[in-house]
Amino acid sequence: MKNFENYKDYFYDNTEILRNKLDIRDQEELNNKERSLVSLRISELNQNPIPGNFDFEHLKAINSYLFQDLYEWAGQCRKCEMEKAVIFCLYSNIEFFANSIFTKLQEDNYFINNSYEEKIAKLVDLFADINALHPFREGNGRTQREFIEELAKVNGINLDLTKIGQQTMIHASHQSINGNNSQLLDLFTEFSKPMSSQMQIYYISTLCNPKLAKKLINGIMNKGKTR
Repeated sequence: MKNFENYKDYFYDNTEILRNKLDIRDQEELNNKERSLVSLRISELNQNPIPGNFDFEHLKAINSYLFQDLYEWAGQCRKCEMEKAVIFCLYSNIEFFANSIFTKLQEDNYFINNSYEEKIAKLVDLFADINALHPFREGNGRTQREFIEELAKVNGINLDLTKIGQQTMIHASHQSINGNNSQLLDLFTEFSKPMSSQMQIYYISTLCNPKLAKKLINGIMNKGKTR
């Protein structure tokens, strides 16, 4: 197994092609294979999601599942610096800042107690934080999209980020790293709609580990009784 310790270790020698389990050494072929395999895995997750606690381990599990066919480091934190027009979190700080992000999410009770508009805004902030973290060498966008869409369902919101054009999302994400979430908020608002409480409870039961699911469902039920 390759010991990935810096940026160049992720690539075949003298290339910018990521080392992969299929030993594909043509970039276009790798892009096409990755697109088809990950699309299949996303479809599988839609049918049989990975229950979790919506913490960093849950995010890692999603990345691992989506990219398991191609990269031996799928689901692992990157061990190199990364930038795409902007500089992402230093790899040595990923675990520290991830702990901060997901501890805050837990303290916010996963947004369950907020209004619809507040939930959208908090999902945007979380999306921006995870994007700035950029914990994986490959697949950060697809992983965080899956994670956020699932958390939205737990909050009774049907959010479909696949309807947003790639360049539009890249621009909005870059703006968010610079502290401006306004475009992301507009996009999330446009491509979200509320779902029934019955569907919300179904998704909580499906997407959360049993202990967390019980806590969130009890919270919803108790909130309904006090109205």
